[in-house]
Amino acid sequence: MNDKSTSVRCMLLPLTSLNLLVPNSAVAEIIGYSPPRPLANCSDWFAGVVLWRGVYVPVVAVERLCDIAVANVGPRARIAMIYNPEKDAELPYLGVHMQDIPRAYLADPDSTESGSSAGLGDYLLTRVDDEQLARVIPDLDRIFAALKLEYNPQRLEELKT
Repeated sequence: MNDKSTSVRCMLLPLTSLNLLVPNSAVAEIIGYSPPRPLANCSDWFAGVVLWRGVYVPVVAVERLCDIAVANVGPRARIAMIYNPEKDAELPYLGVHMQDIPRAYLADPDSTESGSSAGLGDYLLTRVDDEQLARVIPDLDRIFAALKLEYNPQRLEELKT
């Protein structure tokens, strides 16, 4: 029996070689891609910042962070604005570089099996195995923690020079 009350409405965020599976409540907005403004001396997975709703939001390439693939910028590229699960006032959002428009996905515990975490690295929790494309659940807490080592709002002073 399929109980819709236990299902979780999610979004599939298409990257180059996999899809991130995140709850709808984690996504603030999907915006068109604009090249992030780079900051000096950052890791290659931290692309820079984009202006969104009057604030600068850092953008990460999750596949580069996980050493899986290079994030290319295609004609359908987007940025998903993700809420910080820790409600950190200094870093309330991050942008995730995507390759295409995200899709709705209803995660049903009865029909979705939890896969392994082998080979995913520190920033992806587990694979979600079923009959479609590779889906993984990101560890948003760890991604935000890694980003905090690279970025803080005071670094925005670099953009003024």
